[in-house]
Amino acid sequence: MTTWVDTSCIITVFLALIILSNYRVTAMIRIFALQSFVLSLLPFFLHAYSLSGRDIFIVIVTMVLKAALAPSILFWAIRHVSMRSEIKPILGFGSSIILGVILIAGAFWVSSSLKLPGGKPASDLILPCSLSTVLLGFMIMVTRTRAVTQVLGYLILENGIFLFAVSLFDVMPVLIEMGILLDIFVAVFIMAIVVNHINEEFEKDLASVSRSKMGETF
Repeated sequence: MTTWVDTSCIITVFLALIILSNYRVTAMIRIFALQSFVLSLLPFFLHAYSLSGRDIFIVIVTMVLKAALAPSILFWAIRHVSMRSEIKPILGFGSSIILGVILIAGAFWVSSSLKLPGGKPASDLILPCSLSTVLLGFMIMVTRTRAVTQVLGYLILENGIFLFAVSLFDVMPVLIEMGILLDIFVAVFIMAIVVNHINEEFEKDLASVSRSKMGETF
């Protein structure tokens, strides 16, 4: 199953780079859902010959939270704020791709000198790909101006952490549970952003209506 693990790691980084180069929010969310689905299968690929109930639980919970629930909440959010694309990112999309490739190369270079606890990992690509995904997610967070796309960047960053945590599943299983808690926190955070935005828009509408009525009175 090492080939499947390597393929999943490469796909994860490639999809993160595609999200970085995209400006359509709906496409970004769909790609994130696909990335999360690929990541949710990693415990199965890593322990295919000794699959436990804990592995199955992690696969199911990750698939539900990352690949289904989080994208659904993001789609709900952009529908309520009438958002379809990222406007005026801090860094241009062409420059973002170039910088993203540089970050990936740097992540692979740094990872070559790092050692994971618990012996040799199932794949040599897990550590560099997880670090690359974290850096690309962080870059999306700091170069996008919309709150929803910044949250999406955080979710991609968290996917990178999840990829790293899966490699330490046998040594530090608590990292997986922490990742699940992070997903739940982000879901609540997204809903808070949308509710706050709706309240602001509602207050603006009330203020404009009040001003128009006052103008009609005088």
